[in-house]
Amino acid sequence: MISMEPVLKRGYASWDRDVLPSDEFAARIEAVRAELRAQGLAALVVVNHSLLGVMVDYAAMAYLTGLQSGGVLLIAADGEPVYISFGGGRELSFMRTQTWVSEIVPGGREAFNVLREQLTARKIDGGALGTVGVDALAPNPRTRLDTALAGYELRSFDAALERQRAAKRPREVLAIRLTQSIVQDAVESALAEFAAGGDNTAALIEAERTARARKARDVRVLASMGSADLRPFEGRLEGRHAPLRIWVAAQYQGYWAEAAATWPAPAPNRAADAVRAMQSAAVPGALARDVAAAGLAVLPREAAESALAYGLGGTIGLALGEGVPIAPGNARSLDDGALLALRCVAHGVEPSIASRVVSVAAGGARAVEPLRLT
Repeated sequence: MISMEPVLKRGYASWDRDVLPSDEFAARIEAVRAELRAQGLAALVVVNHSLLGVMVDYAAMAYLTGLQSGGVLLIAADGEPVYISFGGGRELSFMRTQTWVSEIVPGGREAFNVLREQLTARKIDGGALGTVGVDALAPNPRTRLDTALAGYELRSFDAALERQRAAKRPREVLAIRLTQSIVQDAVESALAEFAAGGDNTAALIEAERTARARKARDVRVLASMGSADLRPFEGRLEGRHAPLRIWVAAQYQGYWAEAAATWPAPAPNRAADAVRAMQSAAVPGALARDVAAAGLAVLPREAAESALAYGLGGTIGLALGEGVPIAPGNARSLDDGALLALRCVAHGVEPSIASRVVSVAAGGARAVEPLRLT
């Protein structure tokens, strides 16, 4: 699902220690260190890159530190990790409230040289280093990194960390359940606004307002705005255009969830039928393409075409798309405990939209139920 970057880049930003306490990150770090030892790596270097000032992928960094800021993380076999910011010193006080990592230092443009100094301080003067995010660097920062780490052997650790992150830990599921309550409340508020006589624009705005009020850090909303297509807010659309189809994705504590609905609810609801079929097929070891086929099989031709155009969803967690899309031709298998956002946008005589976040399990995926803290 393609949505516009929001004008408001950051909403609620605070580390909820009740949801993700320090010992959760300690367990993740220890698992990483065990794999480093197994691969004969002296340390791990994680780079959280950005493009034109917009964060491209914060997932790996947030998984290990909780931070969603541009920088470099160094995890040695022993001792405390260190985070080197791509910014200056002004933001460090705020960053220290967002993470369990105690050693945070400014780096700016010299961040990779500071990384070299930190390696030397830990008596890691050569050998093999694992890297995450390095292959995604633009040419100029990649050259600076290679120059700073001349004499070290750099080995990609991306796949190893991806495997560790695939099956969601209990506290990750808790975070996503909290996010699920945010997006469901946002969708329900939009439907209530429309049912009470508001127009499509008012419903879309109400969805975002609700999500922001519920402490979402990032929010994406698409709605039917006078045509079959789903659109973001692009200016006031006069009049009511039924049925209203709305999709909301939001992020809380780094973790994403999504929800969608149609008002008035159609009968039959083709989109909901397709999502249920995919949920039943999402068992451990199932191929993504077979899950997609299960959903497409219950749709008429026009609805299947629109479903493919918008995407059928995929793995979700610290990113809206964590790398395994549910799509024809995708032979990736699903891990037990992985979370999927399954969705369908069905055009046709009875247009509809549906979405559900589920946990891959034997006998069919289980719905991830929203959790509202009192």
